Amino acid sequence: MKKYFSILISITLLLTVIGCGNATNEGTNQAGEVTDKPTITLGNPPYQHVWFINGIIQNIAEELGYPVEIAEGEIGVIFTAISQGNIDIYPDVWSPSLHSTYIEKYKDSVELVGTLYEKAPIGWAVPSYVDIQSIEDLKGRETEFKGRVVGYESGAGQMMTSEEIIEGYGLDYELVSGSVPTMLAEVKKATMNQEPVVFLAWRPHTMFQLFDIKLLDDPKGYFQQDDVRSGVSKDLKEKAPDLYSFLEGFQISIDDIELALLKIEEENADPVQLAKEWVEQNRSSIDQLLQK
Repeated sequence: MKKYFSILISITLLLTVIGCGNATNEGTNQAGEVTDKPTITLGNPPYQHVWFINGIIQNIAEELGYPVEIAEGEIGVIFTAISQGNIDIYPDVWSPSLHSTYIEKYKDSVELVGTLYEKAPIGWAVPSYVDIQSIEDLKGRETEFKGRVVGYESGAGQMMTSEEIIEGYGLDYELVSGSVPTMLAEVKKATMNQEPVVFLAWRPHTMFQLFDIKLLDDPKGYFQQDDVRSGVSKDLKEKAPDLYSFLEGFQISIDDIELALLKIEEENADPVQLAKEWVEQNRSSIDQLLQK
């Protein structure tokens, strides 16, 4: 029954993504003039840092006169939709390691453009009060950690890498899937009670501001510090050359993203509005990109 339920969820998400389409609609450019430009569809996974980045791209696309639609789904479905031309942009491809499976699978139908930020920290983490420093140190301490590594959506690249880690390090642990909120709820509960917990962590994310945690060393090198790039459909350069040119040079710092994420979580701020403010604060550099 669990497998059947997962298949139904995947089909539903796929229909949601494909249903967005790529129609041509009326948009307006920066001068407020009506333009006849194609709709740009952005892939939106259940990760808040991507919502903010998509908000920036949405602001720029609309400024250039493109109507924008948001297609929600998990990452595997989004990659499939980009390869089929149903999604135009997904600005969160971790290269070369974390999303290597998807990059290889769709190398002929998904193009990687620009680099948003470099060497993003990622791995398994524990609270700072836990007396281990490496993934290797988890061996033999299964009872203490309840034999669990707490993860999130099963299709995420970090989850697939974590399955390899469990086998590669010879760990007798179960990788628990769920969602990022449920994972962080377990981390919060554990830290409040000063209990051991091992879970998946990365930046940009507010978890490093909300909790006193540390990444574990990975001596076998399963996790690398990837660069984060935009994955786009093969026809985007022809379909929206000015937006494509922007993506080639678009960069943002991890600190800027995490500042926005804290405002979203603590102040219930609107990611799109925060993105608009970021665009205005970086107007000079953005204008240089748009004038290329």
